[in-house]
Amino acid sequence: MPMQTLHRLANDLTPAQRLARAIKDIDSRLDWVRRHNQPVPLNAYRARRILHEALARCRERSSVLPPVR
Repeated sequence: MPMQTLHRLANDLTPAQRLARAIKDIDSRLDWVRRHNQPVPLNAYRARRILHEALARCRERSSVLPPVR
């Protein structure tokens, strides 16, 4: 069990990395939907836009704040 905890802590992602991963997941799902001629859920586009805005704010904050020591 301790190894699982250490592994999880070692691979901890920053908030910007988590947001980028979520956007990439949505993009891949939208691509799959398009390739299979399925109707695209409109809330996916809204979620993607919201995540992009959050990522921009996160990157803006990280560039303004001094590095954490």
